[in-house]
This record gives sequence, C-alpha cells and structure tokens, in this order.
Amino acid sequence: MAKRDPVLESLVTLSELPTLPNVALEVAALLDDARSTPKQITQVMKADQALTSKVLRLVNSAYYSIPNGVSTVERAVAFLGYNTIFQLLISVSVLEFSRLGGSSGIDIREFWKHSLGVAVAGEIIGQRIGYQSPAEIYAAGLLHDLGKLALAKVAKVKFAKAVEQAKREGRLLRQVEREVGLPTHDQVGKTLAQQWRFPPGLRLAIGMHHHNFQMRQMSAPAQLQAMLDAVVLANALCRKFEIGDAGDPVIPDLDRELMDRLGLLEKDLLQIRGEMTRKVEQSKVFLDLLGEDL
Repeated sequence: MAKRDPVLESLVTLSELPTLPNVALEVAALLDDARSTPKQITQVMKADQALTSKVLRLVNSAYYSIPNGVSTVERAVAFLGYNTIFQLLISVSVLEFSRLGGSSGIDIREFWKHSLGVAVAGEIIGQRIGYQSPAEIYAAGLLHDLGKLALAKVAKVKFAKAVEQAKREGRLLRQVEREVGLPTHDQVGKTLAQQWRFPPGLRLAIGMHHHNFQMRQMSAPAQLQAMLDAVVLANALCRKFEIGDAGDPVIPDLDRELMDRLGLLEKDLLQIRGEMTRKVEQSKVFLDLLGEDL
C-alpha cells in the first residue's frame, strides 16, 4: 500500500487553492475543436472581463510588439493564434495564485523574474530549433516552478525552512524538501497541474524539469522531448546568469548531450543570453500584474 502524503492530499482538498478559471477551461475545450473560431473564444472570454483585460494588457506589451496594438480578443487571436492566447490565460490565472502573504521562504518578485527568464530563454531556444509552438515553451518555462508556490501556501513553515537550509548548506532544494518531510516541488507542481487540467505538455514540463533525459524519454512522447529539453536548458541558463531567484542555490551544469540534441553550440548560448536580457525587460509587464501588495 502506497504511503499517504499529507501535503499532496492537502493540495487536492484545500479549499483556498483556486481552480483554473472556467473561461480558461472553456477556451481549452475550444482549442480541441477544429471547428472553433476566434469569435467563439471572444464570446467565452467576455464572461470574465478582469481576466480578459489582463490578457490584453500582456498582448499589447512590448514583448509582442503588435503594430498599433489590439483592443479585442478576436484581434489578439488573429495576431498571436489560439495557443498563445490560451497560454496567456493560464499564466494570468497562476499570477493570481501568487498572493502568498507572510514569510514563505521566497521573494515572490525574484521568483517571477527567474520564471520569466526561463520562459524567455525557452522560447528563444524553441525558435532557434524550429519548435512548432515556441509559445508553449514560454508558458512551460513561466510555470515550471508552480509547485514552490503551492508548498509556500500549504506548508509555509516547512517550505521556508527547506529554502533557508538549502541556501545555507548550498544544496539542492529538492533534497532538503524531502528531509524536512515535504514532497518535492516538481511532484507537487505536477499534482496541481493535473488538478487544474493543464495541457499534457505543461504538466510534463512542470513535473519533469529536474528529471534526467532517460526518465523524460520514458515518460513523455517523442514530440514533446524537444520542449522538455528546452525548459531544462533554459532553467540552467537562468541559474548560471543569475536571473531572479527561485529559492534553489545550486547552479546546474550545462548538459552537453542536451545541447547536442538541440543542435546548439557554446557560441549560441552567448547570443541567447543577450537576447534573453532584452526580452526579460520587455516581459516585466507580468511583474506589474502582480500588484504592489505582493
């Protein structure tokens, strides 16, 4: 009989953890329907004007640089496509989840700077390797550490202790999480992503960004391997270049075999770093959406 995990159980039952907004779930259903139209997505999103307003604010940011901007979801879909709009819906929903309150072991703005860095680097890598949906990698990078936010909510004292101990001893946060009696943040993130009915690619990226290639290869379909590689490499680059701080002090080694699989050279990493710096600045509208009270 499997051992019960009280923290994972609390994630399933805790009423204060929000579900993904209905509008995002309905848009997800439309994405699975080949007959759906931008107008239908517009109609669904009208049911949540606050969420729609934030999505349009992101769409009109310098990151996307749409000429003259857009004022409707229908126009946004025409410029960016269904998948990008859906990824933004999910991202805004998780930003609302970031309201931790009190000492939780992580600086929420530094956490999101790191997440933005991974998102941007992942998207750049996706574009360089010709991945079919770089926006999917962006969302996966932005949300890869979702489990840390969840632990900071349902196990605040233990998680803060784990972060402090990991930094003091220069050890992997995942190792210390286990030692203080917590499931690892990637395990928790995967559980929450399943509960929120995230698309398969996002669930895998959140749950496997610390797994080695052999485990990723066994657990994920071939068409998603490049996305997972891109998120893993992007995370390592952001740690190496000190973009933000997600609470883990150990800088992972750059995996040469992973770089070979993606067809990237050392010189490519320097170019990616320069592009990252510029695009992270353009993406800081995400931080603005957090609000001053976070």
